[in-house]
Amino acid sequence: MLLFEYALVYQDRNRMHALAERGFRPATQPEKGIKPLNQKYFLPYDVKKPDAMLRQVDQYGVDFRNPFNQTPLMIAARLGNDDQVARLVELGADTGLINNVGFNAFHIALEQACIDAHYAARKLAGVYEKLAPLDMVIQVDGRLVKLDNRLMEFLLLNLMMAMFYTRLGDNIVRFGGGAFSSGDFVEVLRHFPDALVPARRKQRAYISSILAKNEVHRDAPYNRKLFRRLKHGHYIINPQLAVWAEGAWRNMYDLLSLDALGYRRQDRREWYAFDPHERMQGQLQHFKTLVKQLQDGEEASVAVYF
Repeated sequence: MLLFEYALVYQDRNRMHALAERGFRPATQPEKGIKPLNQKYFLPYDVKKPDAMLRQVDQYGVDFRNPFNQTPLMIAARLGNDDQVARLVELGADTGLINNVGFNAFHIALEQACIDAHYAARKLAGVYEKLAPLDMVIQVDGRLVKLDNRLMEFLLLNLMMAMFYTRLGDNIVRFGGGAFSSGDFVEVLRHFPDALVPARRKQRAYISSILAKNEVHRDAPYNRKLFRRLKHGHYIINPQLAVWAEGAWRNMYDLLSLDALGYRRQDRREWYAFDPHERMQGQLQHFKTLVKQLQDGEEASVAVYF
């Protein structure tokens, strides 16, 4: 059961599929496990009164870790409880701590907003303003670049991180070498309050322009080299980009786990004369090899799927 709960917390599709293959029935309908999971582990962080949460903090410390390696701040961010997020920040909670998949509390809130329209519309604004850093410093091409949190580049980079486990794998197997496109951002941002992201910044043309002007090989003023274009209109985070996390510079794809990439599976093997999952797994492995080569500064010896 703990493996199933871990998979729910971390959106681990590979682990969920493995459990389903072994006959663990709850893994075939993981969405039904969210409510029991929250009641079992996160109830003190899902209520307005902070008493139970504060008792845990008093007993274990403001940054203690639960069985899933989450801090209280991460849990409150996941649930969108802005009152508790504010209280924990006041108590000195470290907003920069990361969980098992490289996310801090800010990225956890963004991930929830990307998969839950209600969270995006009703809860995100309250936690965003408390968790978003004033700026983000990255390292690329041997230089440091500061991204102010008012820049669209800041938001797109962090959204790419937030969608890494829940959307990237699907795009790879669906679009044959595809990664993130402007359409992905349009889809999730339409649920974000306009007070947080103005309507003009949610337009496809505007998003495409930001992605293109910050593409690694683009000759453009103020190019921050945040994104690598794999094919027309499809981008990933620059594999040679590093971020500061828990006291060290870490390459983005060492912080995020390529091995944890998965996709939403449906059992359609009876429709084909072959197992389509075998080809999809091949596409994922192809993508991982490509990124690792680019991460090491090599010219990719494997071509992008078309």
